[in-house]
Amino acid sequence: MQTEEGRALRREWSRKPRKNAGRPRGVPDGYSKKEIEPIRAKVKTEAKKVVEIMAKEYDIEDKYAKAALETAVEVMRMVGDNRERVAAARLVLDFTKQKPASKSEVALSKAEDFLSSLIEEDGQEAQSSTQETAH
Repeated sequence: MQTEEGRALRREWSRKPRKNAGRPRGVPDGYSKKEIEPIRAKVKTEAKKVVEIMAKEYDIEDKYAKAALETAVEVMRMVGDNRERVAAARLVLDFTKQKPASKSEVALSKAEDFLSSLIEEDGQEAQSSTQETAH
């Protein structure tokens, strides 16, 4: 770096692409490509079995839906980032299980029932008071 030739040589080294620049894309921390490949193959076959069972149980016939579900199950069962796994699990649950009724709907129906009962009581009181004044 002290001489012009040294700086030129350093620039050349910096611009040269590296041969092995770390672990390959898609390989999680703590694994090499050779270690993760058999795990992926195993998870892929398990995902196919799981999706076939789900397809029978939930009447899924669309091939694109099956492929998407299979990918989500693979991601969910694969070693890796927890955020991706949780998102895949949520996708599988949304696809297969019905969401529970929200509490606001229940509260709204209870409120509507309460109001309708008040109106009915008020209507009955009005009828009884008109009958009493008529007699």
